[in-house]
Amino acid sequence: MKRNLSLIGMFIVFYFLLLSCSKAELTELYGEAIGTTYSIKIVNGPQGESKETLHQEIKTLFNDLNMQMSTYIDSSEISRFNKASANQWMTVSAPFMEVLKLAQQISGESEGAFDATVGPAVDLWGFGKLGRRVSPPDPEIVKQTRDYVGYQKISISGDKISKENDKTELDFSAIAKGFFVDAVAELLQSKGFKNYLVEIGGEVVVRGHNLKGQTWGIGIDRPLIEQTVDRGFEAILEITDLAVATSGDYRNYFISEDSLYSHTIDPVTCHPIVNGVASATVIADNCALADAMATAIMVMGEKRGLEWVESKPGVETMIILRKQDGFRVISSSGFDHFIRKE
Repeated sequence: MKRNLSLIGMFIVFYFLLLSCSKAELTELYGEAIGTTYSIKIVNGPQGESKETLHQEIKTLFNDLNMQMSTYIDSSEISRFNKASANQWMTVSAPFMEVLKLAQQISGESEGAFDATVGPAVDLWGFGKLGRRVSPPDPEIVKQTRDYVGYQKISISGDKISKENDKTELDFSAIAKGFFVDAVAELLQSKGFKNYLVEIGGEVVVRGHNLKGQTWGIGIDRPLIEQTVDRGFEAILEITDLAVATSGDYRNYFISEDSLYSHTIDPVTCHPIVNGVASATVIADNCALADAMATAIMVMGEKRGLEWVESKPGVETMIILRKQDGFRVISSSGFDHFIRKE
């Protein structure tokens, strides 16, 4: 009898040891990259290396990608290409080419609503590296800019690219955040992590489950213009093994003579969009795709944007329209499946 009690006692001790060993822990990393902030949450994080070592690897990854895609670094690949002459072929890195090819694909699918050559127009309207402005630019200069904006002006051959106009430039700002998120997620996946969230400037990839063993909750901002108000969430998504990206007119704009000029520029007209779309959220398998599509939908408008999403398997969208009496929300056929039910 004493022996049986001893065995039971040993079992209980062993059971609680298992519980203590299996208790989930959360590793959190925060910082700044590509002109915005990032947050990374890993359930049952680094085991064979320190948190600091992992964070340094991620920072090194950001630095490497910045040297390829940042227009704010004069010696980066993209800056060197932008300063190159027309018809001059330049060899680029594999990540750079991956982003460019996806950008060109989305440009074709969206009929130019997304365009990685729109950078000069973005700069002209005061939303890029030339600094802010408080009034619209000269219409004649906008017209001239249209002559060298257009994804068709970029050529790709193997690992080389060229442009047909000296003034044509590339700017990956509408897709790079998503790509950086994907790159961090791939790094974590390569280390065997199964449950994590990576967020850069509001663009997100999640895998597995959160600390409570549940699907991750991702909030979608209500696109209120006023900076001082607590926007709150239009919806909260419950997702796993997916990416989410949102583009909106409320994040970067200026107001002149009672008109709001958004940072989202129509590459065809080289003017800020005026179509009533306040924000577009896209759910997709990867964040670079979601990031680019969210921008394209802002330009395309509700009808074309929704039709495009419905034609792409595995992609869903929520489009929020700004009306005089508030907001109107329209969604693709499968989007509501991901909304948390209160």
